[in-house]
Amino acid sequence: MIKEEIEISLKSRVPELTPGKKLIFFGNSPEQILQMAERYCFFAEKTGRMFVDADLEKREIYWAGAIRDVTGYDNEEFKKIYLEDFKEFLHTEDRKRISRIIDYSLETGEGINEEYRLRRKDGSYVHLENSVIFLKRERGRPYRALGIFIDMTEKVLSRQKLKRIEEKFLYIAEQTGQLIFDIDTMTNQVEWAGAIEEITGFTPEELSGFDLPSLMNRIHPEEIDNVWGSLEYSLKTGNKFYQEFWVRKKSGNYMYVETSVVFLKGKEGQVYRALGVVKNITERLQSQEKLQKSEERFRTYMQNFKGVGFQLDRNFIPVMMQGAVEDILGYSPEEILCGNIQCIDLVHPEDRKEFLENQIKLVESPKMVINHEYRVLHREGTIRWVHEIIQSICDSEGKNQLFQGFIHDITDRKKAEEDLKKAEVIRKKEIHHRIKNNLQVISSLLDLQAEKFSDRRVVEAFRESQNRIISMSMIHEELYRSRDMENLDFTAYVQKLIAELFRSYKLESREISLLMDIEKDISLKVDTAIPMGIIINELVSNSLKHAFSEGTKGEIRIKLHRLRSHNPENPESSENSRLLLVISDNGSGFPENIDFENLNSLGLQLVNTLVEQIEGEIELKRKQGTEFRIEFGKEEN
Repeated sequence: MIKEEIEISLKSRVPELTPGKKLIFFGNSPEQILQMAERYCFFAEKTGRMFVDADLEKREIYWAGAIRDVTGYDNEEFKKIYLEDFKEFLHTEDRKRISRIIDYSLETGEGINEEYRLRRKDGSYVHLENSVIFLKRERGRPYRALGIFIDMTEKVLSRQKLKRIEEKFLYIAEQTGQLIFDIDTMTNQVEWAGAIEEITGFTPEELSGFDLPSLMNRIHPEEIDNVWGSLEYSLKTGNKFYQEFWVRKKSGNYMYVETSVVFLKGKEGQVYRALGVVKNITERLQSQEKLQKSEERFRTYMQNFKGVGFQLDRNFIPVMMQGAVEDILGYSPEEILCGNIQCIDLVHPEDRKEFLENQIKLVESPKMVINHEYRVLHREGTIRWVHEIIQSICDSEGKNQLFQGFIHDITDRKKAEEDLKKAEVIRKKEIHHRIKNNLQVISSLLDLQAEKFSDRRVVEAFRESQNRIISMSMIHEELYRSRDMENLDFTAYVQKLIAELFRSYKLESREISLLMDIEKDISLKVDTAIPMGIIINELVSNSLKHAFSEGTKGEIRIKLHRLRSHNPENPESSENSRLLLVISDNGSGFPENIDFENLNSLGLQLVNTLVEQIEGEIELKRKQGTEFRIEFGKEEN
């Protein structure tokens, strides 16, 4: 190779170089050198590189390559930039450092390899990688500098972005209690990051002294063979490693960790690096153990619970059933959960309407808890009573997700209640029967006693007392015969009572007819029926005794009707209705000058007292005979 200094005019072929200037090339011929220069400049421009050739003695500088792409200036603008001017383009944070390096290299001829930021024409900055070599005289003083500038902006930004991602990842790992490690499998050295002290108790410096084999001794003795064997297998094959095991901390206590490792392989398939994450899951394990114990207790409870726990989806289709399903229903949980049997089919036909109404309530009112009792049909055809508690389970928006509850078999309780109810009915019947018998005994005694007297008034007094007793006796007789011990069929009772009164008063010398207008199916509580029976007895007896003289004809009328309250929305409604009893005759009438509310007559005094007792109102009308109108109570259903 012969060193030649050639002046080349590159007006068209190498426009990046200033025409008429000199470059130093080494070659065999000018043509070869020209070709090399052309290729060199083309390569520089296309690869985004910029070159500099500075004659330090003549203070001349030549720029070539992708000047516009790197700096934003064209060739003519940038050719005026010498080293001192170049320093002004440096970023303020890099200027002092790079200026010192340039000055030092210009004195010593030591090469430059640096990265820094350069201000472009538009004010933005480009990241450059700069390499400069110096040619020296025999005494070592540099006389020429040759340098290359490579645009590293994208690479630096990517590196910065990667660094930020790494910092965020490490921060997240530390804050979430995770430990990250990087193992060089060739040297067994381990690098650690993340929540080192929080998890292990060691400082980062202490933990850095552990290599891969020394970590084996931190694994619990009972698990070391399994864990280490699995790790060695993954190191050979490169398969992902995942294990949960106990590890000893610095304090000597053990923690339960979750470890995941991935492996990097070389070209020949050998593992050269392992990247992994360790997380302390002791609390999770303890929670799982507690949950498992809770589930075991729940299963034990459900196995011994004489009922069924269940969950239904939004359409009331069973999705879970536990407990005494077969005992109560005769079907296995699987038979019901698979959809072969519909829940509604298990409910007694008479209870299905209320059962479905309660389902509608649950849908319309998600916060409602429903307690209800109904009958279910056992597979064998028997009927069982159950008590159900059911409620909605809603999502965060308050919408029904599912329904859950319990069913408890209350058949024995219902049977006991039924037996008790029957016993109570028998007891009440016996009471009414005894009262009736005792009243009849008293009535018979009065009848016998009356026969010993000839005084008409005394005999009349005995008969009145006897009639009052009979009216009460008849009520107890009706209750004794009735299935309902609390309510009396008052319509039938009045008819019997009036017939008995007409029989007791011998009316051979008078023709008195009876007209009754009594509404059907009127029932009264016992506490109301007894006073009303006595009132009817007194008023009808009063008409029979005083309204008609011997040899006359007459008529007694008895009317008993409901007084319905006016309800525009439901004209047929009898809610809050009262009863009206009218007892009248067409006899001689009640004297005008007598106040019936303040009489010495025991019978009428008794009537006023009893009307007040049942919170009723009584009115006397004297037109065309005598009429008593009594309004009282509410209708008893």
